[in-house]
Amino acid sequence: MRRIQVVIREVDDQTAEPPKDLATFDLPTTDIAALSPETTLDDLEATTHETGNAILRRTLQAQWDVVDAALAEQYRQRFSPSAHLGRRPRGRKSR
Repeated sequence: MRRIQVVIREVDDQTAEPPKDLATFDLPTTDIAALSPETTLDDLEATTHETGNAILRRTLQAQWDVVDAALAEQYRQRFSPSAHLGRRPRGRKSR
């Protein structure tokens, strides 16, 4: 039996690490004998919609994770102690 599979993979061009598979989706098989001529198109469209949304949801989540990690790293770099050359900011004296 043949099947179609969609793989969402993260590739980091900055390192030599191999690509990391984030998700794998097996597209649903269609039992042609079970299809009803009256509802075939509707059934196929519903399956396409559900599967496509699941794949797109996971793809966008992977993209958001990459953006979030990059922004968090920028934040850490901006506010790390080494960015201030080891000096701590002076606090106000309480009265």
